[in-house]
Amino acid sequence: MFNLIFTLPKKTKKHFNTFSMNTGLNKSRYYYDTLRSSDLFKNISHESLYKLLEISTTEYLPKHSCKINEDSTLYKFYIIISGKVKIYNVDSHNNRQITLFLLKDKDVFDTIALLDGYNHHIYCETLEPTEVLSIPIFKMRKWMKENPEINTALLRYFVKKMRQLETYAVDVTLESISTRLAKLLIKHMNTSSNKIEFINDLSHDELAGLIGTTRAVLNRHIQRFKAKGILKFSRKYIEITNLQRLKNQINDHTLAFDQTQKMESKK
Repeated sequence: MFNLIFTLPKKTKKHFNTFSMNTGLNKSRYYYDTLRSSDLFKNISHESLYKLLEISTTEYLPKHSCKINEDSTLYKFYIIISGKVKIYNVDSHNNRQITLFLLKDKDVFDTIALLDGYNHHIYCETLEPTEVLSIPIFKMRKWMKENPEINTALLRYFVKKMRQLETYAVDVTLESISTRLAKLLIKHMNTSSNKIEFINDLSHDELAGLIGTTRAVLNRHIQRFKAKGILKFSRKYIEITNLQRLKNQINDHTLAFDQTQKMESKK
């Protein structure tokens, strides 16, 4: 990255220098490298990426911050550099929450408000100290017009999130709690160590929100999994001790569901 700066065109170097004056040289390289390694920005030219950094502002959000909200996303577009952000909705009558997404580094928010310009009724909360780049929404839209190649990448990103949401909706509606929990653990399991990553440090309340249930119900299923020798579970540590038994939690429910469907069709 250091050598790259001196081989850039004069105009491009100007954009980099402007951003570096505000953030520091090392940080500028870090932000550039983070964006360059993301699927969303990997095909953007050096000059355009530096222009994006030039119109960006660094923001540091403490844990449990709700600074990113439905009002702020009307005026700002966010690129997550590091940290973890929960996107959720809540029933004001019973205070039940459902977590729609967990965003991490290289994710962006809010693509819906960016594209349609309307208020998006959603809640956000940082689950750990989080660093973001915020961009005024009108400047982001102008940058997109100047760099139309971002549209294909943004569409792919959006479709990926919608597929995740579709899968989640099906699971919450049709699958048992045991199956949902098993799928969640397998999704975030490191196949080399069998340890759970990314969600391992979440509270039981947060884990419950990820599968659309309550803390009490989640705890009962965790205890059942532990009793069956499926996992070890302690503070900020989850390890799968019997992967096949964990997979059976999914297979057994699928088989039972298929049998029920066959019985219903014969009536």
